[in-house]
Amino acid sequence: MATVSIREVGIPVRSVNRANLYAGHNRQGKPCLFATMSQQAENFFLLVIDPETGAFRQLTVQVPESNYTTSAFMSRTGRLYIGAAHSGQLFCFDPEKDDLVDLGTINPGGAAIFPCRIDEDTQGKIWIGSYGTADLTSYDPATGAFTRYGRMDEVDMYCHPLVNTDDTVACLIMQTRPHVVVLDPKTGENGTVGPVITRGEGTLGMHRGGDGRLYITSSAGDFRIEGMTAVPVEKATPAAAQEARLSDGSAFRFADAEQHVHRALEVTRPDGTVRTFELNYHAAGTDIFYLHAGPDQCLYGSSILPERLFRYNPNDRELIDLGVCSRSTGEAYSMANLNGKMYISSYPGARVSVYDPSQGYRFGEDPGGNPRDLGRIDDISYRPRSTLAGPMGRVWLASVPDYGLWGGPLAYYDPQTGEKKSYSRTFGDGSCYTLAHLQDQALIAVGTSIAGGSGTQPKVDQAVLFLWDYKAEQKAWEGTLDRPVSAFNALTVGPDGRLYGTVHGKDAPPELFVFDPVARKFTGRVPLPEGNPLDLGLQNGPDGKLYGFTSACIYRVDPGSLGVEVVTSLEKKGRSAAGPILGQEIFFAYGHRLMAAKIF
Repeated sequence: MATVSIREVGIPVRSVNRANLYAGHNRQGKPCLFATMSQQAENFFLLVIDPETGAFRQLTVQVPESNYTTSAFMSRTGRLYIGAAHSGQLFCFDPEKDDLVDLGTINPGGAAIFPCRIDEDTQGKIWIGSYGTADLTSYDPATGAFTRYGRMDEVDMYCHPLVNTDDTVACLIMQTRPHVVVLDPKTGENGTVGPVITRGEGTLGMHRGGDGRLYITSSAGDFRIEGMTAVPVEKATPAAAQEARLSDGSAFRFADAEQHVHRALEVTRPDGTVRTFELNYHAAGTDIFYLHAGPDQCLYGSSILPERLFRYNPNDRELIDLGVCSRSTGEAYSMANLNGKMYISSYPGARVSVYDPSQGYRFGEDPGGNPRDLGRIDDISYRPRSTLAGPMGRVWLASVPDYGLWGGPLAYYDPQTGEKKSYSRTFGDGSCYTLAHLQDQALIAVGTSIAGGSGTQPKVDQAVLFLWDYKAEQKAWEGTLDRPVSAFNALTVGPDGRLYGTVHGKDAPPELFVFDPVARKFTGRVPLPEGNPLDLGLQNGPDGKLYGFTSACIYRVDPGSLGVEVVTSLEKKGRSAAGPILGQEIFFAYGHRLMAAKIF
């Protein structure tokens, strides 16, 4: 392995996510604002803001993996409770202590890595429901003790609790079979109340009405929760309209929230006077999710939570955060080029945006928007893992489905007509995952995954590769390898016209395979170097070789001999994202940092 020069290009995006404002008071009892800010490069932080001057303190927690404020609750005591993911840690800003306090792990052992919702009972106990095992935990501020009640459902993973007027705790359980489970803390008894709805066959939600009682609203009717039962009602009492205000009646908001910037704090006094403060806090960096070579030979990428499009020009080395590119707000999972334009496929909702790099940047949903958000590709696709442009002048998407669902579709958008079409359940309960165009055969190669939507367990044992005849709108062939395959996670057509790809699954080591589209059979398999193959991490190089990424290295493949050699090792520095070759360099990401390796 020759020595390869690796350089850091820079940090493209320094945004925060889950930025929320809460009205409170300080140790002296004066009004103040709290802002919770999540980020990837460092743990989450809290801003304690003086609404009169805009002056603030920035407090960052120290518990590892406490990046996200997935739930927060302002207690009637004035304490702000914050649940952090993926540490599963509970924090509290206590005005009396004037500090952000670590209260401890909600449920040790990884059972509560993602706190979903926090509420408070009449005795002042704090109730936390979490993702992982749909568990429920209480915290007593008087004693500092946690009480763990365990799973509220044996299958689903999300628990969102609300405390009822009698201090029973109702838990909305999500995702595959939304329903409500009520716990009586006095006896420890718990049980399902009201209807149980299969996701995709109806709807179910739970809220606190304006009368303080808890209600279930569902496609099977409305119910009021009374103790350990659900009583049918003609119509649930709506939730009370709430607008957060300071004690002096002032309203507040982030004026730049729609752009996912969250630095312009706007405070509106009761007399209508508006003051705007610039919050120049330190944001360490936003992780990079995906990298793509645009039609203008610039590098484009998407940050994750929030989703912002950035560009790097290798010629003048300008690195710029362009801004919002989709209503999805999560991240772009994949992109493709067609007729000088970029098509950006984003999570959540598998929304498609189109961007013309030769024109000025102004995001919108109107015809003049650039990027222009074109909406969802269909009602099921959610995580658009792969985007392919070309076949029949269309943009094709392979996606994992929505939360709680199975069956990720193959779909397309036709820029000429605006038509969108989805081929559902082409791989049954599995998902379409990766795409490559076999142009000589007029077929799309579709690699699949056994995964369903988030919150589900796979119903499929083995992923397959299938060939899609896009003119006949049907499968032309389907097959798989004689080894465990959880996903075909990268595909590319080599210089010899054969299909190359990577697979991983269960306890079998990851491999690179070769498929002959003429004979329609797998013709070769070789082990991959150390690490797990990265999604969409395989491409053609200018030297006739293939280049791929694992989590531990960049490797080179000779299509003739199938010899594999490591080009350079990668360090474990956050989430890795595979990138394209531009000029003499191949690009990739270490977490929030854009990197380049000179390999030619």
